[in-house]
Amino acid sequence: MGFGMSILGPLAAVLALVAGIIILVKPRILNTIVAIYLIIVGILGLVGPGGSIPAVLAIVAGILVLVAPGILNFVVAIYLIVVGIIGLIGGISVQPVISLVAGILILVWPRFLNYIVAIYLIAIGVLGLMAFL
Repeated sequence: MGFGMSILGPLAAVLALVAGIIILVKPRILNTIVAIYLIIVGILGLVGPGGSIPAVLAIVAGILVLVAPGILNFVVAIYLIVVGIIGLIGGISVQPVISLVAGILILVWPRFLNYIVAIYLIAIGVLGLMAFL
């Protein structure tokens, strides 16, 4: 999700890094971390410049994960695929491609959900921080 050139970008990037690392260290709390991450990122996206459809999708996905944790795989996969496609509408760039690939990988290999989500979040966090250096 793009947040423009504001404090929200680095904040979202750090949040992604922290969430990814926590998931690797404490995989049993994956649902909670993913839900909180999605809701916070969605709120940051709405507060930031040009609130967007991906921000609303993140909030909805986060709430769904909290309410129905059994569908985590599908919610996260669909969210990532939709956000990836939306991101690619403006042209090919790395972050939407990573989102799209992560979403597809979750559908293909759901048993690796923890690793896919953690690696995705860490990659997005690193890319987000690099954009502000």
